[in-house]
Amino acid sequence: MPDDVRLPANVRPTRYDLTLTPDLEAFTFEGSIAISVELAEAIDVITLHALELTIHEASVTQADGAVRKATVSFNEDAETATLMLDKVAFAGDATINIRFAGILNDQLRGFYRSTYTGPDGKPQTMATTQFEATDARRCLPCWDEPAVKAIFVVTMVAPEHLTVVSNMPIESTTPAGAGKKAVRFQETPKMSTYLLAFVVGDLDHVTAKASNGTTVGVYTTKGKGEQGRFALENGVKILEYMNDYFGIPYPLPKVDHIAIPDFAAGAMENWGCITYRETALLFDPANSAAGTRQRILEVVAHEMAHMWFGDLVTMAWWDDLWLNESFATWMGDKTVDHIYPDWNMWTQFVSHGTNSGLALDGLRNSHPIEVAVSDPAQIRELFDAISYQKGGAVLRMLEGWLGHDTFRDGLRSYLRAHSYANARGRDLWTALGGASGEAVPAVMASWITQTGYPVLHAEANGDTLSLRQERFLYDHVTNPQPDSTQWKIPVRAARQGSSAAAETVMEAITTSVALPGAGWVKVNAGQTGFYRVNYTGDAWARLTEAVRRQELTPVDRLGLQSDAWALVRAGYLPATQYLGLAEAYAGETDATVWGEVSSCLASLENLILAEDLLPKLDGFGQKLFSGILAKVGWDAKPGEGHLDSLLRSTVLGMSTGYGVPEAIAEAKRRFEAYVKDPASLHPDLRGVVVGTVGQEGDEDTYDRLWDHYKRAELAEEKLRFLRSLTRFKQPELLQRTLETALGPDVRLQDSVMVIGGVAGNRIGRPLAWKFVQDNWDEIDRRYGSGGFGIMSLVGMTGGFTTLDRAAEVEGFFAEHPAPSAARTVQQSLERIRLSAAWLDKNRAPLAEWFAGR
Repeated sequence: MPDDVRLPANVRPTRYDLTLTPDLEAFTFEGSIAISVELAEAIDVITLHALELTIHEASVTQADGAVRKATVSFNEDAETATLMLDKVAFAGDATINIRFAGILNDQLRGFYRSTYTGPDGKPQTMATTQFEATDARRCLPCWDEPAVKAIFVVTMVAPEHLTVVSNMPIESTTPAGAGKKAVRFQETPKMSTYLLAFVVGDLDHVTAKASNGTTVGVYTTKGKGEQGRFALENGVKILEYMNDYFGIPYPLPKVDHIAIPDFAAGAMENWGCITYRETALLFDPANSAAGTRQRILEVVAHEMAHMWFGDLVTMAWWDDLWLNESFATWMGDKTVDHIYPDWNMWTQFVSHGTNSGLALDGLRNSHPIEVAVSDPAQIRELFDAISYQKGGAVLRMLEGWLGHDTFRDGLRSYLRAHSYANARGRDLWTALGGASGEAVPAVMASWITQTGYPVLHAEANGDTLSLRQERFLYDHVTNPQPDSTQWKIPVRAARQGSSAAAETVMEAITTSVALPGAGWVKVNAGQTGFYRVNYTGDAWARLTEAVRRQELTPVDRLGLQSDAWALVRAGYLPATQYLGLAEAYAGETDATVWGEVSSCLASLENLILAEDLLPKLDGFGQKLFSGILAKVGWDAKPGEGHLDSLLRSTVLGMSTGYGVPEAIAEAKRRFEAYVKDPASLHPDLRGVVVGTVGQEGDEDTYDRLWDHYKRAELAEEKLRFLRSLTRFKQPELLQRTLETALGPDVRLQDSVMVIGGVAGNRIGRPLAWKFVQDNWDEIDRRYGSGGFGIMSLVGMTGGFTTLDRAAEVEGFFAEHPAPSAARTVQQSLERIRLSAAWLDKNRAPLAEWFAGR
């Protein structure tokens, strides 16, 4: 990457003394900052980051007291401010003093405002922050690069009745006149600018102490404090487990978890001051579902993992973002699995993590885990399934190869070596190689620096398993010429009737492994590898029977059908073969396996939306789910656990979606009972029930659901009703839903979900796409600077299946560029064209197969 995209290295900050005074009525803030710096040479120009700030005055004071006044110019493209000194400042220590002002924006980035209705029914405003990746510069002039770490001392001047929270505990509170107070916080350790945070608002909180003495707190808006108890209790458990696992105690005196009504992502790992969407932190035992319980645990654990991986040790530049996000993805699920082993988190990880990474990385328009980036738009595009899910899955594969204890010892060595500093990916591989004695850097280079992953073609001949690798690409359906890219692959294979698995590291195009036995062979046993597997001869038939008899573990049953569907999409297998395999899952009992089957069938459904085959697929789905529907029923049974709750929600949702009349009728009946007595409907069933009512409803139903949305107070409950409005079958009602998405009754963070929900409706994608086109200026204003929102809205076009649509999408984004989603545009175009080609090849065979049923 060119050096000139980063700030000059001749000035480096060591400490920021920052004072901010937000005005929650005028939506502005005033600030002053004293930045202690080291000047490497005599200079008369200093450049630092600043964006959307007004600088009133600036000067530099040298160690001898001499003052250099500065005039200021801005470079909006580079997002910098340049201080031109009236005299040369000499090498050595100095202090930059700046008075400035900014806007408390409504864009969910920088120092921004969040509005909500208080317990008294009156509108309230709080101020909060979101600085990752490059938005600290919207709040304070600074060196906004992860490698430029410094100490921060924050003072916040705020109304006396409001609570102020930041990364560190409060050091002092003093009167500031006119009903205000000045809250000064203890100085932070050395850290990156993107981890600085503060929240000002009328807040409740609950606290507890971890065994090592760390204070753990959960902050909410007034009246919601008790909804933080679940996160608090488990936050303590998570902290204590990670203290033990890393061998380095959490280094700050406290860690707070703060629920923000308006929040762009799921959460943000600000050191000691973690911010969340309300739905990712708050749990109401009377109204929250099992899925919410799990999501809270996963998100809190993910963010806590960042306290070590990301905060204590930070990537040197954004091309190593995966060091933060991959690790937190893997460690978060590892921690939840430790606390709740009966949740089978590693099976869920394969479904939601590994498979998400595989799905994206099978495109030519994917990218390596480690990728060179320079400008903020490129950086924001990295927050995707490659940096999170693929990276997390590769770490899981690496742990499986090296062993739990060895892997942990390597991580501890890495953290000790780089605490309060920065690191690169190669530093992690060196530490793990040192702990294990294995050639970790050589093996991992193929996974980190190359795009994509392999498919292994497996053939069992007697006691020998032969393997051949090639790059897996979805465009194999149109271009079957093998790609010669190679990986060094940790492989684990199991055989029927044998308790021992064969393990090897495959380094060549082909290899052979001794695997004695005569029954079925399952490659990637335990689904720890990041690759697909195809089989030759009668191996698929044998494995299909193994599924039917449930001789494979749940995670291997999941992986088998996931591989089969991917191979169908890439043209390695006929579509009808997947459907034959899917029938073998009729007796399945595992919640996560059913969830993955549902996901693959939903992908097939989207492909044939415009075909006459859709009613046939509905009938297939009804029959497939009939047995498990009868088994789980609508009501929980004594002794059921968490996974049973998830299974019931999945099965009922798929059954009503496929149009099972009895299930639809029961959902309607339960909704009417809920209207009279909300406590009559278990929270685990509410999403299915209100969604089904929307799916089968009319205009009167729409009005009722909208009224429930408006009146709901719990964020989770509001989202249930909002999602139900995306399920209607009438185009005019879906259009009405779309119009609400950008209106005042839907939060900025939820608008993307609403538009995406309509796009996921069987008749909604064209409506949603037209709405995005017609409202592009507003969408670009809201989300165009980057993040999950713009990538989701652009990415929904990938569900189209005709070349005409591909041309339309390509033309639109040629005229309306989306720099923060440029790669997403190309991925969508690739998906559309691949779907069109796939349909050309599979339309007739599918029709014939369904006709035979």
